[in-house]
Amino acid sequence: MGRLHRVRWHREGRAVSGKTEDMTRDHRPLARALAADLQAEGVPGRIADLFTSVPRHLFLPDVYWTIDGTRYDRGADPDGWLRTAYSDQALTTQYDDGAEGTGTMGIPTSSSSAPAIMARMLAAAELGSGHRVLEVGTGTGYNAALLSELLGEGRVVTIEIDHRVAVKARTALAVAGYRPGLLTGDGENLSSSSGAGHDRIIATCTVAEIPLSWMEVLRPLGRIVTPWAPSPGLPGGLLAVLDDEGERLSGRFEGALAFMWARGQRGPARAPSGPGAVVGAVEQVDGDPRKSWFDGEMSVLLSLLVPDWFFGLRMEPGAVEPYVWVASTRCASWLHLHADGRVEEGGSRRMFAEFTAGLARWRDEGSPGIGAFGLSVDRATGDRTVWLRAPEYPLWTSDGNPI
Repeated sequence: MGRLHRVRWHREGRAVSGKTEDMTRDHRPLARALAADLQAEGVPGRIADLFTSVPRHLFLPDVYWTIDGTRYDRGADPDGWLRTAYSDQALTTQYDDGAEGTGTMGIPTSSSSAPAIMARMLAAAELGSGHRVLEVGTGTGYNAALLSELLGEGRVVTIEIDHRVAVKARTALAVAGYRPGLLTGDGENLSSSSGAGHDRIIATCTVAEIPLSWMEVLRPLGRIVTPWAPSPGLPGGLLAVLDDEGERLSGRFEGALAFMWARGQRGPARAPSGPGAVVGAVEQVDGDPRKSWFDGEMSVLLSLLVPDWFFGLRMEPGAVEPYVWVASTRCASWLHLHADGRVEEGGSRRMFAEFTAGLARWRDEGSPGIGAFGLSVDRATGDRTVWLRAPEYPLWTSDGNPI
């Protein structure tokens, strides 16, 4: 098992508002409560216990933000800072790749993931004694510490693209008593320095294309666990659990989740169409055509049923409700969905017809959930196939063509 250095944390003098407070702040009850909650939600005991053994607060900066933008400052509110550190939520630790002067109005670029999500991914990896694991995206270092505690630090390699983030993670890991292999570099383009023969690869960033270098360093019968989305620019994603099957990796999705995108796959290559775009076709439909895009689970299902698009919201001048814009990632086609039932399209691709047909097919199949869908990736080319119920029943391939 990984080594755990017992850090003195229970009593600490800290200057707050011009005076020194000597407060007892024991993280252990909070850690035990978090682990108990995770186990009550179905997390295996040996995974849940890791969250008691590894102190999360040691991997957090003095200032972080919760998902709703609330700022927690260890110096100003040490108890609130510590209490929130052991809550089951993602905590943003960096905005805008660490650019100076950023705050909650920036784009989150590094975080400590929600413990339930981390536990879910660790359980999906089915880590066994003797396994060697590569983590892509070190972040704070907390997940690398959990892996080190579970497998032993000598069996864990983690890689981080941001030098400043990597330095902080290395320090935090050392303070907590763990020294896994920690590399600074591009986790999408692994070199020989990352080592070969990894039984598991766990990514903490979303990808649309599974990097070929991951498959090159994966051992036969290995497994990749990664957040995945069909197209860059989509706001959500799925947990892909892919097993090596020789010429391909394949597996079902294990529910929806949202992670920050890998830096090399962050966004589509072009901007969406604006209100002044030339309309090629207009139709009026019954009801609100935006409905499926406002439903998080349905929008994820749409991304599995119809390939190559991304979307967002925008206000027309004088409007009281936003319209949904949808843009193709393989051509200049676009779609605008309005609250009054108007559907506007531009370009050669008839996207609304594609979505209508995809939803009809889904209903004909009995409206299956996300767990009925899966992904296969060709080991040699990286070509992707999304399928329903089994790889023998593909929906579309990465060339964008439905099957």
